[in-house]
Amino acid sequence: MNQAVKIWNKEIKGHLFAVGDLHGCYNLLMLKLQQIGFDFENDLLVSVGDLVDRGIQNLECIGLLDQPWFTAVRGNHEQLCIDALVHPASKRCHVGNGGEWFYELDDQQQDQIVKKFKKLPYVLEIDHKGEKFGFVHGHIEQNDWEQFKQTFQDKDRQRGAKDLAIWGRERFDMNPKHKTVTGVDAVIMGHTVTPKPFKRDNCYFIDTGAVHWGTLTVMRLG
Repeated sequence: MNQAVKIWNKEIKGHLFAVGDLHGCYNLLMLKLQQIGFDFENDLLVSVGDLVDRGIQNLECIGLLDQPWFTAVRGNHEQLCIDALVHPASKRCHVGNGGEWFYELDDQQQDQIVKKFKKLPYVLEIDHKGEKFGFVHGHIEQNDWEQFKQTFQDKDRQRGAKDLAIWGRERFDMNPKHKTVTGVDAVIMGHTVTPKPFKRDNCYFIDTGAVHWGTLTVMRLG
């Protein structure tokens, strides 16, 4: 499996949790984890992407990637940081969507952040307590988990698959062609802001507007 898709291969001794888009809200996350009794020694927290932009604690949120209890998939805002250094149009889009902080950093800091973001997979799969969980930032086009993963290996479809994964919203928008995703127990996504966690079939959307309303969702999966 290529780097776009990551299969988690470390033991999770405690519980598995997912967190919605952080957008620089580090203190809010720490408060939430304290409230739920998160076990930093044994639990695992998976971010559905968009660690940065719009909020003020972007560097702190990036630092989470160095913690053994935390992992993430790539969101469109991580991708904007990557693309902005080589595409002026992406930089304009980034600045217009809360990315000003990134351009206040020196070149070395920007490069270090981009290197971290490039390591983030578009798709993460975790088996835990007899269930299979899938994580992707914005959208899963296929109604079959294995078919979805396969699109990231096909050179002709890979670019489109990546763009859909981090930018797409059709499944959230209730397009009738999207149904239960077979081959996985649950798929967890963010990207589209919703006042409370939204479930469609076996897909969960958990971006509840941390940076907008201070309402961050941390969902226990097992």
